[in-house]
Amino acid sequence: MRSLLKLKFLQLRNALVRGERKKFALFLLLGLFFMLVLGFFFHSLFGYLANVQEFPQVFKVFLAEKLLMMIYMTLFSMLLLSALLSSLDVFYISRDLHFLFSTPMPVRSAFAWKMVETAVYSSAMVVFFSLPVLFFYCRHFAPGPGQVAQVLLAFLLFVACGVLAGILLGLVIPAFFSVRRLQPVLSVFSIILISSIVVFLRLLRPERFLEPNEIDNVLRYMGSLDMKAMVYFPFSWLARAMSLAAGGRSAAYWKTIALFILLASFLLALVFWLRKRIYLKLFDKLNRGGRGTYRSRWRPTRLESDLRPLLRKEWKTFLRTPAQWSQLLIVGALVAVFVINMKMIPLPHPSVKNFVSYLNLVMAVFIVAGLNSRFTFTSIPGEGPGQVHILSSPCPKGAFFRFKLWFHLLPLLLVGFALYALGDLALRFDAFTRLIALLFLAPAIVFLTVLSLELGIETNETNPLSPEHVIVSKQGISYMLWSMIYVVGGMLFLARPVGVYYWRLFTRQAIPYLEIAAWFAGFLLLNAFLTWVFYRKGKRLWLAREI
Repeated sequence: MRSLLKLKFLQLRNALVRGERKKFALFLLLGLFFMLVLGFFFHSLFGYLANVQEFPQVFKVFLAEKLLMMIYMTLFSMLLLSALLSSLDVFYISRDLHFLFSTPMPVRSAFAWKMVETAVYSSAMVVFFSLPVLFFYCRHFAPGPGQVAQVLLAFLLFVACGVLAGILLGLVIPAFFSVRRLQPVLSVFSIILISSIVVFLRLLRPERFLEPNEIDNVLRYMGSLDMKAMVYFPFSWLARAMSLAAGGRSAAYWKTIALFILLASFLLALVFWLRKRIYLKLFDKLNRGGRGTYRSRWRPTRLESDLRPLLRKEWKTFLRTPAQWSQLLIVGALVAVFVINMKMIPLPHPSVKNFVSYLNLVMAVFIVAGLNSRFTFTSIPGEGPGQVHILSSPCPKGAFFRFKLWFHLLPLLLVGFALYALGDLALRFDAFTRLIALLFLAPAIVFLTVLSLELGIETNETNPLSPEHVIVSKQGISYMLWSMIYVVGGMLFLARPVGVYYWRLFTRQAIPYLEIAAWFAGFLLLNAFLTWVFYRKGKRLWLAREI
């Protein structure tokens, strides 16, 4: 085990020595940004709840407990599915398994090391999202050192139970299904489940927690969440343990901790029992070869001026890559939450409606930027070793570059304007907001698509491990940061003409149409220049690429 830990340390050190410091620095900055956003949200939420004078302290802790149960129900689902998928990969498909099993290291030590890997990989995101929740809950409800220690102990046991349950399922499932066929399907299923949970939680309208004038409605709402079946799940135990720690009820707290320990011990014993009984047999079964039966119906066609084979290739790649389906499901969940928010936001004054309409356009561009990060940015590296066939084919390299751009740009324009249309149906935009949509959405989507394609070519990945591996590269993190800077900068750039128009309209003064037109023209010219620069750079990089 010590040798394996040393190996991981050397891998990290070599990555830093090879010049990946900027990648880690960008990744750290992006993580800090999301941490600050989550921290601000939970600080406001728990701070408001703790300082509401109309609620007694017992009721505040009760509300916080139910809120925590909702949060950790989502995170437990993510943890369980992540541990399941990671265990299938780490215990059966990982490239170093054959080497580890051929060394003098006992199988139990290699198995324990793989358990540690699975725990780290699957719990990292859950721990990351939980840090702001734990910090600000302890700050407002359990500030004492002993209370903080109790909350952290309960959280660690919660993570251990989720990871062990996922590993247990990952060891049992290959006895009935093929891992290589099942893993993509489970990935899609996990995305469906998580997306459904996100939409479900939004439909519950948790903002009703913070309505002091509707205490009766809140009580009824909390009563509807008090399902008897939930008391058997670790996320309910964690919320209960944190509530008991905040209330200083030590006896009941340690009873809950005992439940965690019993469940974790039982799951751990089952995992090691399965390791002795079936793990090596299933590993050997998985690594046996089989006879292929699929015969391709593809026939060669001319490529000089006909791009239909490329279109067919992209279509088949999409159909045969379930990981890409999951991204569309995530987008569907975001769109559903997007529309629900538009319908539920109170609009007491037309000025609030205009402000929300403007933010609607910004959110549409943010969603398109996320799609570019997953699809357009990874499209060139995703070709992998197949780039050799593309570069050696009769198809001109410039035509292939333009094909990639248009293949991703047209659907993204459709998505962006579909989001705008949904917002228009929900809020009934005025004529000026519709004009802003045309002037803001189209140039922004074009620029972000060109930028993502250029940075994707700049990665120069010829055999990436996965799209996720490309996304977290230095160029992938750079695209995330630059796209956020661009969207915020564009919003601030247009804030001046939009503010002038609505202020003059509100005060019934003459509207300076020439000034507004000048700002809009400046925005279009700046976008055109940036798009031209990155288009030329991306095309030059692609034309300079050799086999």
